[in-house]
Amino acid sequence: METKLAVLIVGEPDSGKSTTIRYFEQVNDENHKEKEICRIGWRHLQFFLGKLDALSCIVYFVPSSPTESHKSLEKKLKEHYFVVDTPEMMIIAEQLNGEEYESTKEFLRKMDYKIIEFTIDNRNTGTTWSRWTNNKEDILSQRVKEITDAFIEYIMKMIQED
Repeated sequence: METKLAVLIVGEPDSGKSTTIRYFEQVNDENHKEKEICRIGWRHLQFFLGKLDALSCIVYFVPSSPTESHKSLEKKLKEHYFVVDTPEMMIIAEQLNGEEYESTKEFLRKMDYKIIEFTIDNRNTGTTWSRWTNNKEDILSQRVKEITDAFIEYIMKMIQED
């Protein structure tokens, strides 16, 4: 049974995976801090459901893809003290069909994660998940909305099941 959530942002090298994750953090950061860089680790996020309602949660960020850093996701997590258990919710960058892509997904399945994958298309087709040229802010805003909706849907489902 899938008891945890992993959101994968997948794409070619330099396609905007880490930028998307950094923007997601900036928009949903509990303290609304502007970020220059995004590092691996915990973030306190707040997802707004309306004018007065919000969900606060803690999400683990892996903005540098296991493939590009030449370390499996399992090894990265063990380096950050997750020997027995893993975070309940994560957002992870991964390189499309990279050397660690399959092992990342395999590890997540083994650890009972529901995997939601957003793939950045390397072509500029003008869609939310294509490479941007001049409307970067609009594209990032739409991506963040879709990622946020995925987290909210998962959290609400887990609340209803309890």
